[in-house]
Amino acid sequence: MKKTNYHCHTYRCGHATGNEEDMVVEAISHHYEELGFSDHIPLPHLRRQLIKALPYALKDCHSFLSCIQTMIKNGPSMRMPYKMKEEHQLQIKQLKIKYPEIKIYQGYEAEYFLDYLPYYQQLLDNEEVDYLILGHHFHRYAIHNCYYGRVYLSDDMLLNYKKEVIQAIESNLFSYIAHPDLFMMGRIYFDDLCKEVSYEICMKAKQYNMPLEINGGGMRKGRRQVGDEMLYPYPNDHFFKIASQVGNKVILGIDAHCPQDINNEIYDQMLRYAKRFNLEIIDHLEFKKGNRK
Repeated sequence: MKKTNYHCHTYRCGHATGNEEDMVVEAISHHYEELGFSDHIPLPHLRRQLIKALPYALKDCHSFLSCIQTMIKNGPSMRMPYKMKEEHQLQIKQLKIKYPEIKIYQGYEAEYFLDYLPYYQQLLDNEEVDYLILGHHFHRYAIHNCYYGRVYLSDDMLLNYKKEVIQAIESNLFSYIAHPDLFMMGRIYFDDLCKEVSYEICMKAKQYNMPLEINGGGMRKGRRQVGDEMLYPYPNDHFFKIASQVGNKVILGIDAHCPQDINNEIYDQMLRYAKRFNLEIIDHLEFKKGNRK
């Protein structure tokens, strides 16, 4: 089985460290054969979207302040600023030539934002990116109030998450679903609604042959006590039991936020987790290209 990772961030997203070359060098040192960059996608006209989000942000002081901060900085701490996109993509092209011993891919991690779906398709059509992965962190707008990993996620927000992830799968824009069980950050207990949502996501992913990610970032958070169980917030045991029953394929995603995250220990940890639930692991990603004409 090849060692591959398609989930990797750089300092450009504002909450990670290390540049593109640092990540490649680290991956080579640990004998990875393929490395995909998937920084949080730079969005054009981000300020315009944040202005539309202000009525939601005004409901919470923290959300409002973070929205204003992001508007001023135009991206940092949440995603790559759009002005960095060209430089980042040039760096990846140069690294592909400089390091022929590893296969390098250009991608982005993106939310299912309706306003930006044409932009995502354009990136794929113009071959600016090899792939997109769905990291669905927010409902409609990238502000705290709309965050799906927030504490005490409501039933309504959970149902929004399910609906949007299913729509994202059907769009054919995304090559896999990053941390599909992110919502368990705010649910704690895997209740009947969590079970229903998980089953529907897994069934739709199976229908479209879309892999689900076992996420190393969630593992690095450590386990927590939930009733009489010790569980990662994600990957969540109950979610992946359902994925195993449905017969979903999975991919191992380090979700690296610094070069040192790319190591053998986390890879082996994710591998053991997948084998524990008898999940079919893929080691090479087939890139989806949306609905090209």
